[in-house]
Amino acid sequence: MQGPAGFGKTSLLRQHCQRRIACGDSVAWVRMDSSSGDAAYFLRLLCDAVERLPGEPRRAEPRIEGPGTLRDVLHAITRIGRRLVLVVDNFESAASAHFDAMFAQLLRSLPESVQLCVGTRVLPTARLARLQIREGTVVISNEELCFRPAESFEFFREFGSLNAADITAIHELTDGWPAALQAYRLCLKRGGRFRSEAAVGKGITRELMDFLAAEIFDHLAPELGSLLLELAVPEKLSPALVEHITGMPQGAERLAEIERAGLFLAQMDLGGTWFRFHNLFRQFLLARAAQQFPAGDLQRRHRVIAQWYAAQDFREEVIHHWLEAGDEQRAAARLAQFVDELLAQERLGLIERYADRLAIDAMLPHDNLVHAAIIAYGFRRAFDKADQLLACHAAQLQRDDSDRARVGAHKVSRLFVLAAQDRIDELGAAAADAADHLLDRNGWRYGITLNARAIFEVGRGDFDEARRLMQCARPLHDRDQHAFGQAYQDAITSMALTSQGRVDDAVRGLAAALRRTEERASGMVSAGAVVAAYLASGLYEQGHLEDATRLVNEYGQLVEQQAIVDAVATMTLTQARIAHLAGRRGDAEEGIERVLFVGYRHSLPRLVVYAHAELARQATLDGNLDQAERWLRELPAECREQPRDGLLMFHAGETEACTIGYARWLIAAGRHAEARLLLAGEIRRAATARRRHREMKLQLLMALACQAAGRSNLAGRTLLEALEIGAAGGFVRSFLDEGAPALALIKQLHAHRAALPKGLKPDAVLCHVGHLLDVAGGASAGGVAAAVDAAGLIASLTERERRLMRFVAEGLSNKDLADRLSVSTNTVKWHLRNIFQKLQIANRVQAIALMRSQGLSD
Repeated sequence: MQGPAGFGKTSLLRQHCQRRIACGDSVAWVRMDSSSGDAAYFLRLLCDAVERLPGEPRRAEPRIEGPGTLRDVLHAITRIGRRLVLVVDNFESAASAHFDAMFAQLLRSLPESVQLCVGTRVLPTARLARLQIREGTVVISNEELCFRPAESFEFFREFGSLNAADITAIHELTDGWPAALQAYRLCLKRGGRFRSEAAVGKGITRELMDFLAAEIFDHLAPELGSLLLELAVPEKLSPALVEHITGMPQGAERLAEIERAGLFLAQMDLGGTWFRFHNLFRQFLLARAAQQFPAGDLQRRHRVIAQWYAAQDFREEVIHHWLEAGDEQRAAARLAQFVDELLAQERLGLIERYADRLAIDAMLPHDNLVHAAIIAYGFRRAFDKADQLLACHAAQLQRDDSDRARVGAHKVSRLFVLAAQDRIDELGAAAADAADHLLDRNGWRYGITLNARAIFEVGRGDFDEARRLMQCARPLHDRDQHAFGQAYQDAITSMALTSQGRVDDAVRGLAAALRRTEERASGMVSAGAVVAAYLASGLYEQGHLEDATRLVNEYGQLVEQQAIVDAVATMTLTQARIAHLAGRRGDAEEGIERVLFVGYRHSLPRLVVYAHAELARQATLDGNLDQAERWLRELPAECREQPRDGLLMFHAGETEACTIGYARWLIAAGRHAEARLLLAGEIRRAATARRRHREMKLQLLMALACQAAGRSNLAGRTLLEALEIGAAGGFVRSFLDEGAPALALIKQLHAHRAALPKGLKPDAVLCHVGHLLDVAGGASAGGVAAAVDAAGLIASLTERERRLMRFVAEGLSNKDLADRLSVSTNTVKWHLRNIFQKLQIANRVQAIALMRSQGLSD
């Protein structure tokens, strides 16, 4: 249900819920506010709402007792055992990549017995796509929520003083905006009269609402007006809070009186536990309170409210009101009591939001708060703030002549910032220094030093040492349930495995890690995003494009916002390659250029290199060699040609940004001898360093260079060496993404397999060749298309079906196809099912490959 403020979304949702309750369904209601955009807080609210259903254990007051998890929510829903309506109102308050990633997981996990109802002021189409909301969705927009002229006439029927022209004028001035119409109605009930000067501008304007609110407020009894001003200070109200604010009993009766008077007070839940004023009316009341209350009186009122929330143990509301009261010391002290928990759950956005409202002097007395703020600032790329806080804290430690433990904790916080700034060259030594200062070697901080040393060792190519460090770190992170440390430990381990040619093993480990993270998804969604970046890359490499696409859609934006450079680049390259493979060149370039902007904005040169290398790769594969050459010129010489000794290589760059992109371009440009010379040296270096993934890619390009130079026998032998690595590790896209030349060479090898020397045709390699041809849509011994000629399959299509397939090859979505052909999306799906059956394929990717192999698509 989508519409601006004052369109009756909440009222209509409540009416819908009442009807569902009458039919025997249960209803759980959550209203979002400024705090519930934090995923863990939202899931806790959701658990509370489900647990307060009739027949469930009920608390006297809803309280946030630590974070909620997705598993908690699903278990609570399962226990109900009947149909459930789940309402999320004021949804726009939670607009963030972090929240969207969690909400997408929730949508995937909800059982069929749950109907989800969302009330929101805005919900952009792009956000709908990220949330995977597609089929089975009914959208009620503001055009359907606003009053029509006949409804406005009915609404004002009781006022005989209004003629038809007056009502028409009111309707046109408000565009049928229900809140404004209600305000007019209240004015008329209190003896006012319709005045055309009420409208500063036509339609839904704050000025109109302010005018009408003033008209209403100025005619209230003084006692009621004063009560409204007092109760507008908190964002939400309960009977007990009303009694605390006013110092008088009967809080529930006072709220009921305001609600009966139509003064824009509404229940936030079906149980009548919490209430709120309509936002526009509350803003008017707050502005009027600022005019009428003495200076500092609003702060005093916030202090009173903070004391009540503290007594009820509402920890986040307490902080908000202490801040509004201007008492940063109390707010900081309260935050310090649980910030370690927030950090362990990686709720970095919430920590950053609090830290932004606190002066550095208020934070410095609390070491743990300072550390949490530094880490949050670092990973959310507020590097100036992180560096400033690091410097201030270091100066204080020096003044206090602090012990080694305090200094060690400070140095661990600095590791997070170094990693986020991609200063990996400094990370190994800095991590060893931090570890030397730590007295406790059994906690997550020591685990972080091991993580930092391990990622440095991966860059150097010492994979055995990296895995040894990760084996030591695992029990430390697991013991403290430190989501951040666990996620990066899994990511670093996968980087090492993939570099050593074991992508299958990496994917298995990452899939298990993501399942664990998603089960307890809350703040851990951020941690899951790092795992998802490398898992999406691994799944893409294996050829599981749909699974990879899902992870990109759910986690891509979150990775882009708060992850290390290699994870950002890995997710972006996966997204770009999926789009490029589907023929969506514009989408591929847009994603890369967005990350290029991040690299320039935050001074992350390695990210810029990765982006330029990918743009060069795609231009080369598309045959645009001039453009590819321009992109390659943007790369440092050490990345374009032969890497210097000691250059750190990571997952996103070792098979593209270093040498490989330039070698591919040399081959495409016909400079085969230069390519072979460059590749030969790099193959030896990669083999010595045991970078098997890189060695495989270099061998594949060497095979293509030899084939292009007419040296077919050498090309075949070199391809076999690459395939041995690929078969052992499960690599698919590294071969197929090189396009028609690579596919032709693989087909040639398959066709002449009987003539291969006995020692050069291991079953595993030939099976892998067959698998590659299956994925590519070509013929293989075990493939579906082995007995049928591809041209014959395409010939079986009607002209209309061929036309549809050409559009598919251009990357058009089902909706785009429906618009182009002037049919419904269901008709498009029906045609595609028939086409796929005729072509004996399973998905769009195979369809595109088949069309391209027959020269029917660019």
